[in-house]
Amino acid sequence: MAAESSSSYPFSRLFVGQEKTVAISGPHIHVLDSSTGETLQSTAQYSTEQLERDSVLKSGPIRCAVVDEAFKYLAEIGEDKMLKLWEISSEEGLKLLNARELPKKPTSIMFTKDSQTVLVSDKFGDVFSYSLVYTPFTTSELEEQKEAKEKDPYASHTNPSNGALILGHVSPLNAMLLTDDEKYIITSDRDEHIRVSWYPQGFNIEMYCLGHHKFVSALHIPSVDSATLISGGGDPALKLWDWMTGQEKAELPVAEVIEPFIVIKRVLGKNRWGAEGEGDENEGESGGKGKKGKGKKGKGKGKGQQAQAKEEDTPEASGAMEVDEAGTPGIANAPSAEDASTSQPAPQKILAIRRIETLTVEKADTFILFSAIGATALFSVPYPSSLSSDAQSLDTSATRHLDFGKPIIDFYIASPPSASSKPLIWVLLDNSWTADDETSASTSDRVRLVTVSSSGELTVIDGEDQVPSASLLKNLNGPAIAVPASAKDLKTLDLYSELLSLPKYVEKLAPGTVPQNVDVAAADAAQPAANLTKRKLGRMKRTTKVEEVKQKVLPGTSQGDDLPEESGEADEPETKRARSSSQTPEDSKP
Repeated sequence: MAAESSSSYPFSRLFVGQEKTVAISGPHIHVLDSSTGETLQSTAQYSTEQLERDSVLKSGPIRCAVVDEAFKYLAEIGEDKMLKLWEISSEEGLKLLNARELPKKPTSIMFTKDSQTVLVSDKFGDVFSYSLVYTPFTTSELEEQKEAKEKDPYASHTNPSNGALILGHVSPLNAMLLTDDEKYIITSDRDEHIRVSWYPQGFNIEMYCLGHHKFVSALHIPSVDSATLISGGGDPALKLWDWMTGQEKAELPVAEVIEPFIVIKRVLGKNRWGAEGEGDENEGESGGKGKKGKGKKGKGKGKGQQAQAKEEDTPEASGAMEVDEAGTPGIANAPSAEDASTSQPAPQKILAIRRIETLTVEKADTFILFSAIGATALFSVPYPSSLSSDAQSLDTSATRHLDFGKPIIDFYIASPPSASSKPLIWVLLDNSWTADDETSASTSDRVRLVTVSSSGELTVIDGEDQVPSASLLKNLNGPAIAVPASAKDLKTLDLYSELLSLPKYVEKLAPGTVPQNVDVAAADAAQPAANLTKRKLGRMKRTTKVEEVKQKVLPGTSQGDDLPEESGEADEPETKRARSSSQTPEDSKP
């Protein structure tokens, strides 16, 4: 990805209402008139004397943002993990109500229907709720928190703003949503889990929807079928569930239609984040746990241990990788270009669903719309007219796509201004991206407007077309609210960071590498002991001892065999009985 010095921030989120529109670009917020497209207020237009400008720039790029249904409040979280609540319906156009610190980096954010509560999911696997009205801590409470932190400086779970914990997973959360009646909250994580819990009593788990084999990054409940949940992520198919019973209704294969349009590639592997580690605030510069710059390598070890550590930390032994400014990984201090070419992992396409929505056209046909991270096309497919109780694979022959030539960052479906009007889809593009065969970034729109026909065809609307939103579209693509961004700013924005954080790393054995479950003789045949490090030799010895113990305890078993089962088949847990339609979580509460 390359960008000229005159590049500007692309829009990362867009919310279009009947009267006002909110656009997010980098660290800035823009409020526009939906009818005329006029800019009402923008944080990029704050004067240098205003304290709000310093606060906006200090927060860094906005990672999560949401507007309530009444288009009265905006909640956003920047790189500094500060949850900021803005009033966008005031006469000033944009007014900061309060700001509070979050315990962990967020992954998603949403309002409840009454606009009085904000829900935030984070990378620690938790969902917290925060009231719209924030009462800051008193001096005594701050002192108590400071003392508690000094007693346990390595506490992994803090709550600096008194958020109410709703639920927790054991892996990072990727998506969440509330059901229409707000009695249930559905969450998904990086470990293929989809959980249905009561809300706000999240400790009561109603059901799991299990069937994904990779991370789940997008969830959606169609308004026309509130009993069905659509999920997608790293699997080659979208899945449709009866979320109350956990039963899979159908799956929609999408990998083959998306793959040709994925243009953003990333290197997956043990050292995919380079020298900066995974990017967690508790990790040091070397990617290990602990504070940065604390202690030296080998400190506290004996001379023999230091020598062993030095030997194992060489690039040949540990496979340490460096990432240059262009983002190309490579073995540090590679002896030759030929060796580097064989040892460097190649960037690869990664399937990750960004967003799933449904859209009803002319009050008749409903379509599933979806996009993928780093893909240049938007996709539509008819929503199935009927779903049987048995899982079925849906036909993908009717899938339609619209290629924009630039990666899609996000899309937003705006409600039509009248019953006779067609619904409009606002598509946000990364106009700073360039293909490998392009020398410079070509001028292109940051936002495109799309409609869907009754057959599912996606069509682009030009700014000259006679549509109510033509003025708004023109201003969004104009220079009035374009915020200049340098190449460093765009790199910090990192629009495709999920391509590295979502997939779980599974180490693949290189040619000639000995798996842990083979004996020493096979290891010697595959790779001479002289070429093995002490770490690998120690691992092989431990494996051999385990096999020897297994032979003594279970005579007649061979290496790699699993323990025999006591019965022919393991007993399957009973399927949870579905709650009757007349019974609600309120009926079961004491």
